[in-house]
Amino acid sequence: LANSIHPDTAVVEGQANMDDVLNNEVGRVIRMTTPGAVQELTHTFVGQQAMPVIGWLDDVQASRTGISKATQGLDADVLQSTTKAAVTATMSAAQERLEMVARIFAETGIKRLFKGLLKEVIRNQDKPRVIRLRNQWVEVDPRAWDADMDVIVNVGLGTGSIEQKMQGLMMISQKQQEILQAMGPQNPLVSVKQYRNTLAQMIELQGFKDASRYFSEVTPEAEQKLAQPAQPQPDPTQILAQVEADKVKKDIEIADKKMAVEVATQKSSDDLDRDKLDVDIYFRAKEMEAKYGILIPLEEIYAMVARNRDASAGMVQQQIGAPQAPMGGMQ
Repeated sequence: LANSIHPDTAVVEGQANMDDVLNNEVGRVIRMTTPGAVQELTHTFVGQQAMPVIGWLDDVQASRTGISKATQGLDADVLQSTTKAAVTATMSAAQERLEMVARIFAETGIKRLFKGLLKEVIRNQDKPRVIRLRNQWVEVDPRAWDADMDVIVNVGLGTGSIEQKMQGLMMISQKQQEILQAMGPQNPLVSVKQYRNTLAQMIELQGFKDASRYFSEVTPEAEQKLAQPAQPQPDPTQILAQVEADKVKKDIEIADKKMAVEVATQKSSDDLDRDKLDVDIYFRAKEMEAKYGILIPLEEIYAMVARNRDASAGMVQQQIGAPQAPMGGMQ
């Protein structure tokens, strides 16, 4: 094709101006001293016969890289009238080929590069540094790291489309929900943190990088709180009965205190009356002794009055349910 567009030119040396011959402008003038000193050498176009070779090279490229017309999504006629299973198989095969290419690059060059970067960081960073890791600011000190740590390559290709991954994660999340509802958050199969990780993975597949905007991180404190056995919820009937019992108990205490005050008041009044009676008996006896010259047995009178008082006090104590206290007379 290049020879057809720019054919070779034959020039008789000394019979034409070479500057005119080498000029590629359209409408150029070639000055010659002899007719026929400049001639074009025509070539036969063989590009049509070379087209199958170009197609073969494209097939080799597609088989080696996995990038074909079916996976590029540019030609609407490539997958026309094709079933969904055939399209999925074609896409999976292309992704597997891309995964192989990416894994070869990662295992043969990228892995060695990152191991070298790890050694350089350990060798040159001499103080801790605060970085953001999983949306949290943490302090990193690589001086205590092992420079010979292994590097694991994780290629995110060849494992199905985003739709297939979403369907798998939705099935996993449904099973996790069933286990958590049936066995509680303390079950040995699924934890709340694992369920949150599944939801975060689904959000990341949708193209949202920060899953914490939708689901909060499950901290160790929250896990420890969930691990504690839940306190049984009290029965409302029992709560009401307890409140009523406390109310009755409080009313009884108030009534007891009120009765105790009344008893104390009555006792004080009785003591005052007793003292007045004792004084009255004493003065009356002395008056009779002085008037009639006879001896009045005060002790016997006081003993008789005391017995009557003790009997009356016993009856009162039995009525109020309090222990009986002996009451003595004035000597």
